[in-house]
Amino acid sequence: MNTAMIAAGFVLFAAAGVHAQDFSFRRDIPAGTHVWVRNVIGDVRVEGTSGRGFEVTARKKAGRHGDPGDVEIKTVEADGGVAICVYYPQQDRRPSRARDRDDDSDHDDDTPRRRHRRDPCHRDSNWNSDGKQNDTSVEFLVRLPAGLVADIKTVSGDVIGSALKGTLDVGTVSGDLRLTDVGGDALDAVSVSGNVELDRVTVREVSAETVSGDVTFVGAIDGKGSYDFKTLSGNVTVTLPKEPDAKMSAVTFSGGLKSDFPISAAGRRRRNRYSATWGAGTAQVDLESFSGNIRILAAR
Repeated sequence: MNTAMIAAGFVLFAAAGVHAQDFSFRRDIPAGTHVWVRNVIGDVRVEGTSGRGFEVTARKKAGRHGDPGDVEIKTVEADGGVAICVYYPQQDRRPSRARDRDDDSDHDDDTPRRRHRRDPCHRDSNWNSDGKQNDTSVEFLVRLPAGLVADIKTVSGDVIGSALKGTLDVGTVSGDLRLTDVGGDALDAVSVSGNVELDRVTVREVSAETVSGDVTFVGAIDGKGSYDFKTLSGNVTVTLPKEPDAKMSAVTFSGGLKSDFPISAAGRRRRNRYSATWGAGTAQVDLESFSGNIRILAAR
């Protein structure tokens, strides 16, 4: 009897261990390769690393509903790269032709900085619980070599990154984005409900946007760069080490603007619109808040 109980306990312990060690991936990847990480519920932490090893580990955490074992974490080989995808059992799967039509219609933006590629993780965005609710969360740790084209997103959770260099597209629907010590060619950071915080950023092209939250940027303005910071409900704060060589345009509908750098006579307030030209005026900085204040500060 005791032996049977011990054996049963061992089986339960082993089963629990399956959920504690859920996913691990490593591959040496050359610079310029595309990588995707797609989460649904849970945070994604991204750390820069030396060498060429792209590493992803993930751990599931049981919620109130559903079996963590029903949540899939898959490696998907893609043209020009690799994707790590999370799938829940209640996600519908449509025929590939229907998915392809949606992908083609969604990818019309052909600007150099945000040139869309088909999402290798894409499945129908409609969910059908069919009595099988599952709120298991997945926590990711991504180690990212320099020079990759990385597209990293979650739906409900934060994206936190440090010491990153490359072309980066990060996003969340419900959560904060916090990136520190970022370099490279381009950075897109988007949240719907959460703050976007960019600290010690040296990137030529930056776009940071949220619907409900604050946008903060601390970094240098490249003389040939473009910078776009927007929020619908929140404040925009930009802190710069010195007066940049840039043209600035700012719009706030129910807030004000404070700037440590001079605004020329041509930039006098006009219906909550502001503009200025600093130095050679070669970069472009656009700031916008519908319901909030805009601050342009000199680093102390």
